[in-house]
Parts: sequence; C-alpha cells; structure tokens
Amino acid sequence: MYKWLGFSWDLSNVIILIDFVKSFFIIVGGAIALASYRGQNRQRAIDNSLNSLKMFEKTIQHKDIEIWKNVYSRTYEGTGADPYHFIVFCEDNKTKQIPVCDLFISEGKGLCLAQSKLNEDEEICDLELGSIRLIAEQLNLIGYEVLYGNVELRIIYYELGQIIDIIYKWINEIQDKEVKASVQFMFPYFMKMCRKYKRTINSIPSKSYVNFC
Repeated sequence: MYKWLGFSWDLSNVIILIDFVKSFFIIVGGAIALASYRGQNRQRAIDNSLNSLKMFEKTIQHKDIEIWKNVYSRTYEGTGADPYHFIVFCEDNKTKQIPVCDLFISEGKGLCLAQSKLNEDEEICDLELGSIRLIAEQLNLIGYEVLYGNVELRIIYYELGQIIDIIYKWINEIQDKEVKASVQFMFPYFMKMCRKYKRTINSIPSKSYVNFC
C-alpha cells in the first residue's frame, strides 16, 4: 500500500495508472506522427503535381495546344462537322470530314493530312495532327500518377481540365467498337482516371483554353 497526494494506492492500481499513462502518450505520439506523415505526403503530392505540369509544358509545345484548340473548334455541327467528325479545309476552301478516331492512330507520329489546313486563312500544307496523340500520351502518364496517389488531382485538373475532358470525350465518341477498344487500350491510365474520379472532376474548376463552347 502506497500513499500519494493523500490517496492510498496499492501496487495493482499503480501499475494500471502507469500503463494508462504509457498508452496515452503512445496514442498521442502516434496521432502526431500520422498527421506529420499525411502532411509530408500531401506536400510531396503537390510538388509532384507541379513537376508533372512542368513536364507536360516541356513536352507539349504551343503549336500542339493550338492544333488541339483548332480541331476542337471544328468538331461542332455549327461549323459543318458531321457527328463524331471534325473538318479541315482543302484547296478551293472545300472541306473534308475526318473521323475523330483518326486523331489517335498509332502509326508513326500520328495523322498527316496532305494539302490541307484547319482554318480558311491558313496556307495549304501537309497538316500534322500527331499533336493530339502526343497530348493523350502525356495525359496517360499523368493518369498513372493520379491513380497511385503521387499527384494532387485538383491541381492537375485545374490546369488541364478542359483538355482532359475533350480528349476523354473524343475517345468515348469513337463509333467503331474495335477501334474504340484499341484506342482505350493505348491510354489505360488516362481512361481509368477519368472514370474513377468522374464525380470529383465534375466539382473541380478548371482553366479555359477555349471559350466558344
């Protein structure tokens, strides 16, 4: 029997008190460690997000974004495009209907339209449209990082959301089932990211590259 602060304690009560104090500090220490770990992981995800965006900007040139914007603007029926197609201008300002699926072909660097242009005021030349496939490839790499929690989706989507949405829409609009399956197979992480985080993406604001829609 022990006396402490005017109370009588037997050995069993002292042991229980010591165990309680130890457990309390273990729990508090674990909570602090967990909060610190989560904070470090979040900061790492933010840093990785910024690095991924820098890599995207380094790989995707300004001309690639301009081609994407021009193709996007030529997919609307109001411009004369058939459903699931986009239009390009040929000689004598005649238009040609190109299936959206052709933007993602795997041969070479992508689609090359001989003697064509995207806009009426451009010069006639061989038009390289491999930029769309290149953008999709970079988004597929980012999709992998998002799925494995290495980057912050909200940061990625704010910067690239409109591009992500349109590329995903084009792939989903491919009418030929075999071609569609083949294109989806080329970009599995991108497709899975868009499907898995569809609701989250719908609630995140994003920067606009084009404002005509």
